Amino acid sequence: MIPLEFSTFIGRFHPLLVHLPIGFLVLAILLEWWQGFKKTATNGNLIANAWLLGGISAAAAALCGWYLGETGLHEEKDLFLHRWLGIAIVVIAFVGWYLKKNRTKYPKMLQNGFNVILLVSLFVEGHKGGNMTHGDTYLTEYAPKPIQGLLGTDYRNDSLPTFGNTDSLIVYRDLIVPIFEEKCFACHNNEVQRGGLNMAESEAFLAGGDNGAILLTANSAESELFRRITLPQKNIKFMPPTGNALTYDEIKTVEWWIEQGASFEDSISSMTIGENIRPVLLRRYGIDTTPKPWYETVRLPVLDSEKIRELEKEGFQVKSLGADNPLLDIKYVGNALTESKLQALASVKDHITWLSLARNDIADEWLSTVATFTNLTRLQLEKTPVSDKGVERLKGLRHLESLNLYGTQVTDGCLPIIQTLPGLQRVYLWDTQVTRQGAQGLQENVDGLSVIIGDAL
Repeated sequence: MIPLEFSTFIGRFHPLLVHLPIGFLVLAILLEWWQGFKKTATNGNLIANAWLLGGISAAAAALCGWYLGETGLHEEKDLFLHRWLGIAIVVIAFVGWYLKKNRTKYPKMLQNGFNVILLVSLFVEGHKGGNMTHGDTYLTEYAPKPIQGLLGTDYRNDSLPTFGNTDSLIVYRDLIVPIFEEKCFACHNNEVQRGGLNMAESEAFLAGGDNGAILLTANSAESELFRRITLPQKNIKFMPPTGNALTYDEIKTVEWWIEQGASFEDSISSMTIGENIRPVLLRRYGIDTTPKPWYETVRLPVLDSEKIRELEKEGFQVKSLGADNPLLDIKYVGNALTESKLQALASVKDHITWLSLARNDIADEWLSTVATFTNLTRLQLEKTPVSDKGVERLKGLRHLESLNLYGTQVTDGCLPIIQTLPGLQRVYLWDTQVTRQGAQGLQENVDGLSVIIGDAL
């Protein structure tokens, strides 16, 4: 078996030799047709010898081309026809040489038929080779629109894919596979497995190729797959060796997928989305992964307007967060809040996300009702007599992001409860009995929590 390096050396003579048979064979045909047009006798051996030189040079070009194809520098679907048509031209050239050498034994129609067959074969073969070298659109991408339409070509501007619920996207299926389909599957699929690698099936993909596994989960730097797509393009091991290389965004997406464990099943919501990949996902896929407030992620049916009117009769001001969001912003604006009025909110508890009970005489035990509002993200209790016991009743509010306790009776004793609220981002403790040291300790113990106590901590 010829080593890869030597076969590649031989293969790279293909572009040097490929034009020789074209010149010899086209010259031979033109000489023959010129002779027929002028009706003058020329040296018949000259035409036959040109066919012979064409056949010999075509054989040399085909041999080099075969080795060049074996290096994996071209996709199999493009290589197959080009390779075997080139061998067919070698056969046609030598048969043509025999016919021209014994031209008196065979009819002129047969001779001209071979001429036409050879010219058509050379044209098709040259076109296929040009496409492999320069791309399928090289000849037509700048053609006038009517010609493009006549040839059946259509160059659309790139557009972002459209996804429904992005949280349910499977990263491998929806983001990674389209990259591999365009850049890798042509040479690594169920039928064609260059280097023994099949990327079309997950089990075969994990098994790797002739040299072993190409994926090391959570380690892109040591993964052969990632190394190959990031090599210098002049390197013989660079992948893909033909066509378009992976773009920066595609490389970063593959890197992120590997670093996240190279799972074939995980959804995008189950993966860590760092600052490096977030703009890539937005730019390439239109996926905005910026963390959103809880109220923007909740999907509920629109509330019955009759229920809203009943709440308004109890003294509550009710507003919707928007035409596309049925969650409610509720504020008590009546004369005197009572426990029974507060309990009236239980009928719409899933729809309440912002609630203001500020400047009302609230008993601590009433907040047990508020604790059932599972989608509550903002709670305003400022200027109420709420104490540490009241705050303790709120510990079930997992999505609470903002809690205003300004001017209440809370002390440092409520801070351990506040610390357990997993979604809390801001807490207002100004003008309370919470000490500055306690507030500072709370802010240091909880990442991302801003504690407002009057002066900056």
